[in-house]
Amino acid sequence: MSEVSEYEGISAEDVEMIKAIVDAFYGPSIAARFTSSTISDDTVKQIAYLLAETVDCSQWTDAVPNPSDILMPTKNLKKWALRLIRNAGKPFINGSAKVTVACKNFRAAQLRTEVVMSLKY
Repeated sequence: MSEVSEYEGISAEDVEMIKAIVDAFYGPSIAARFTSSTISDDTVKQIAYLLAETVDCSQWTDAVPNPSDILMPTKNLKKWALRLIRNAGKPFINGSAKVTVACKNFRAAQLRTEVVMSLKY
């Protein structure tokens, strides 16, 4: 694990996974905004929420059990969000995870503002 962002616990590999997930849902121009210096605590939660809310589009969350309440800000939620991003991010990095057009245009589009606004500028 090389470079670590200001958000404790995020490695360069985590940043790449987040970028790959964002790229799959919103395209490369939005994904380019996600860097180690712009990813915040809220960004990690929003990406996990995006994955949890779009689970019908694929099966990327199978390996990570959900916390009792995804909206409750707890330390365990942060750990769960990072585990989910790390487990779900692998197929996005290697290109094997595909997101349907319907998923991009409906549920992911509804969450786009929250995901992008969670970045630090």
